[in-house]
Amino acid sequence: MIKIGGLVDQTNLTMYAITSLKDRPGAAAEVLNLFAREHINLEYITEGCCQQNYASLVFCVNSEFSQKVDTIIRENIEEHANHIRKREYVCILGIYGPHFREKPAIAAHFCSVLGRAGINILGLSSSISTISAIIDIREREKALNALMQVFKLP
Repeated sequence: MIKIGGLVDQTNLTMYAITSLKDRPGAAAEVLNLFAREHINLEYITEGCCQQNYASLVFCVNSEFSQKVDTIIRENIEEHANHIRKREYVCILGIYGPHFREKPAIAAHFCSVLGRAGINILGLSSSISTISAIIDIREREKALNALMQVFKLP
């Protein structure tokens, strides 16, 4: 078993993916500031470059804010982005360190465990001490059980 510091388990989330955001300086900040002004906490954020000068911005919010987020997107983002996807009923499962820097295969183990359990990863994020995956909430228990077979909590 691989020793970890703890488990991230966030439920009641909605995921949004803006996959056609113009890739330019400040673009992510403009979008994120729309939610900050409304005091909406983003539980998960990733951004990456795509083809033809576009970026993909994926974020999760507590589902209680999804109608407000829908309005913000409709009024401020929809006209500037060609493709926006919303997925309800997701959760975030993750593991955290300490010392993931000293365990170079930890992300591979994490993703492999979920893959062998038949869990589709909808989003993946990592830092020096945390690896988090967005998954369908209906797969949460199966994913937790699979992770606990490989990772040891203190």
